[in-house]
Amino acid sequence: MRLFGRKRKDPEKTIYAAVSPQEDGTTAIDVRGQTCPGYLLAINQAMDSLEHGTTAKLLVDYPPCGDDVRAWCDEKGYRFLDFAQETENWAILVQK
Repeated sequence: MRLFGRKRKDPEKTIYAAVSPQEDGTTAIDVRGQTCPGYLLAINQAMDSLEHGTTAKLLVDYPPCGDDVRAWCDEKGYRFLDFAQETENWAILVQK
């Protein structure tokens, strides 16, 4: 689809979270490569599919995510558990 002579981005490709259950009982939600607001929309969609009480490990590579996710958790009623830098990305633990 073209808008003002430019091809529009496919929203399914720009707002996407890879969701995978982990051996430790958490669910990984990988939104690396996305920036605001795409990563937050993708996290929201992924969290909606999880059962209440599930702990999710959000994998991000955009440092401001921590503050954004903390505010989003307050709004949604989720528990913000941790925000830690790993080798090349950050991990945010959230409980639904």
